[in-house]
Amino acid sequence: MKERIIIAGSGGQGVQTLGFLFANIGMSDKKRVTWLPSYGAEKRGGFSTCHVVISDEEIYSPLIETPDTLFLFDQRALATYEKSIAKHTVVIENSSLICEDTIESGNKISIPATDIANSIFFTQATNTVMAGAYFGLKTVFRIDKAINVMKQILLKKSKQIFDKNEKALYQGFNFVRTNYSFT
Repeated sequence: MKERIIIAGSGGQGVQTLGFLFANIGMSDKKRVTWLPSYGAEKRGGFSTCHVVISDEEIYSPLIETPDTLFLFDQRALATYEKSIAKHTVVIENSSLICEDTIESGNKISIPATDIANSIFFTQATNTVMAGAYFGLKTVFRIDKAINVMKQILLKKSKQIFDKNEKALYQGFNFVRTNYSFT
């Protein structure tokens, strides 16, 4: 098993946090993992991306040219990574912030992640909504494994933050299970 994930958006959207979550889930599953964050010097709003590779075997490079899964948080991320999409790539895009979509992949999920996060009064959980969509589509990890890792990371902050993120995760999971099916 090898899963190559690129996550792209703007600083402050949770791009790095989502990559960190996937890396930690992989490690908790005793997989080999690389997490390569990249972001601009700006504190918020600069371009942010990370590459995560999770594998049963040795990983030779943390850089990804063609992802198995591509998360697009906003229009700039789409413009930057559109050319890296292959036939097998699953694209999970935040349709709340992507207005001009030119992707014609049959493996594309458009989820209004920011709108869903706003509906539970926790905009900061946009990334967690998108993670839930991933768990609803792919079987790389079980959602209960994600929740256990989220507990370890988020309960250090507060139970309220964990509870809101858990709710957001299930919102994304249920959205995909209700609106999409891949064969």
